[in-house]
Amino acid sequence: MVFNKVTVAALLLSAGSAAAFAPKPATAFVAKSVATSAPVSNSAATHSTGCACGSCQRNSPFAVLFSAVEETAEAAADVPAEVEALDGIESSDEAHNAERPARKSLKKKGPRGKPLSEYSTGDTVSAKVKTITSYGAFLDIGASTDGLLHISQLCADFVSDVNEVLKVGQEVDVRIINIDENKGQVALTLLSEDEEEAAKEAQNSSRKQRDRPGRGGNRRDDGAVLASLVEKGWNSEQFVEGQVVSTVEFGAFVRVDAGQLAEGVEGQFDGLVHISALTAGRADAVTNFVNVDDKVQVRVKAINDRKVSLTMVSPEDEAARKEAMGGSVEVQGAKDWKESLQKMKADMPEFKNRPVVVDLRK
Repeated sequence: MVFNKVTVAALLLSAGSAAAFAPKPATAFVAKSVATSAPVSNSAATHSTGCACGSCQRNSPFAVLFSAVEETAEAAADVPAEVEALDGIESSDEAHNAERPARKSLKKKGPRGKPLSEYSTGDTVSAKVKTITSYGAFLDIGASTDGLLHISQLCADFVSDVNEVLKVGQEVDVRIINIDENKGQVALTLLSEDEEEAAKEAQNSSRKQRDRPGRGGNRRDDGAVLASLVEKGWNSEQFVEGQVVSTVEFGAFVRVDAGQLAEGVEGQFDGLVHISALTAGRADAVTNFVNVDDKVQVRVKAINDRKVSLTMVSPEDEAARKEAMGGSVEVQGAKDWKESLQKMKADMPEFKNRPVVVDLRK
């Protein structure tokens, strides 16, 4: 049985009503003596059932009943609404099905500032630094969301630590450079428009890749020139003039006019001079021997899949280096090994997997 406050009140009311009609022995009321101008003797009075005096009314079952109901009502008034909503639920397993009002402390608060729609890109606003992170600072600009001042927007020069420029609680004037109302994001800057434009140009120029092979979208298409040169042939011991177009840690890229190597071939191609092919000795750094725009003498050693291998070492120095390293490193074996292998495969019998039938009746 489920006991709620309505059930308890009904039980108390029924109990009080029954007690009111039950026979009750007569009680005696003894009045205390009261000091007056004339001495009064103590007297005792006997009260019958249903007496209307104040003492009997306070001790009656009805007074007790209504007093208990009032106390229950006062206690119920102090019960939170979300707890009162669970009144009458037998088990905690069904509590989650009850519709309970949300606590006031958990209710979402409205926007604390102006909506982002009231701001525009390019506006200059006063802001206060709230928090500082490793990548920037969040500033209160009076909007419904805080704005982000990225570390790259603090100064035109390089900034390694945000705390060197800003402090929590500092008030600054910032410019809005981007607003995303859907995501609730605001991008801020301390740079002027001229400083921002100069920073963008410097960033774009640093990202540009030089015109050299193997470097993404700027790679030259030398396929037609190289195919023509391979068809005509070239002298691998002949030195030709080239121009250094770029340098990297592992070598230098040199541009060569193909017409110097074979007649009837027009166009230019780029090749790599490895750091080990810059000099007959040891090369510690590429820039110690060549730099961009230098004119150099190179030999074309090999052309493989649009990749050209160049060298600045003479054939004599190259041979001497091989001997010093322990002799020739040329591939040993017959030069016509491919033809011999194909002939051997042609003479071999052909094997195929077929089912084998064995007669076991014998």
